[in-house]
Amino acid sequence: MKKEILKISSSSGQRVGEHRMYQPIPDVGLEQISPFILLHHHGPHDFAPHNQGLPFGPHPHRGFETLTFIYDGEIEHADGHGHSSVIKSGGVQWMTAARGIVHSENLSPKQRQEGGKMEIIQLWMNLPARLKMTEAKYQGFQKEEIPVVLISEGKVEVAVVSGEFEGMKGAANSITGLEMYNIKMLANSDLKIEVVEDKNILFYVLDGEIIVNGKLAIGHQLLVFDAKNTEIEIKSQADSRFIFGTGDAINEPVVSQGPFVMNTTTEIMEAMRDYQMGKMGVM
Repeated sequence: MKKEILKISSSSGQRVGEHRMYQPIPDVGLEQISPFILLHHHGPHDFAPHNQGLPFGPHPHRGFETLTFIYDGEIEHADGHGHSSVIKSGGVQWMTAARGIVHSENLSPKQRQEGGKMEIIQLWMNLPARLKMTEAKYQGFQKEEIPVVLISEGKVEVAVVSGEFEGMKGAANSITGLEMYNIKMLANSDLKIEVVEDKNILFYVLDGEIIVNGKLAIGHQLLVFDAKNTEIEIKSQADSRFIFGTGDAINEPVVSQGPFVMNTTTEIMEAMRDYQMGKMGVM
């Protein structure tokens, strides 16, 4: 049986530094799709030479994970635990903040000097209480390190970031069993996805036009599905890009304050104290 689409929400852009950002989660009437608690779509934007880069200098996180899809540009990650990398177009950065990490994200030094195109999506994924204080970890993968499944005579590309698709295992290890796919469809192609019943779904369209279980979705739209049934049928009317993920809902209290996502106000206060004391690392 096909899954029912409960809502299709559109997000409008807002300025962040010199580029435009779209935020479908959280939004009015949609606080989260647990475990997915925030989605920022930055760009596309063309930076001039000798630019200031992204306004995301050193800052802390605790209690969740971040996943950054790099569609265009070169994104530099550095953190207080000694991890550093520059991931280029087509790659991803997966950071498990867990008990705490201080990191920065920016265009690479080369792109800040020379300029160029940038488009990224950053997704925040909540962690259950039992995993919030595990060790912080970083995983970075270039495009060629992410397995791709070709469907519909090569017109559909499913980059398997984590989990498994059509027998292909993803590049990243998810400590909560998230399945995350980065999908491109050429016009007039088809894709079917089977989802385990009761899994929550993240489905965000970057651009293009697709028919999903009979309903039209276009760029900057987020689809919300019911928990029942398992089938999703997608037909592309134009060249399209979207991200697709599944995860288990975390049925626990959520208390958030800026870069910290915990279960209680006391834990938020402890996170602030630990950050100030340098326990999350120093940059």
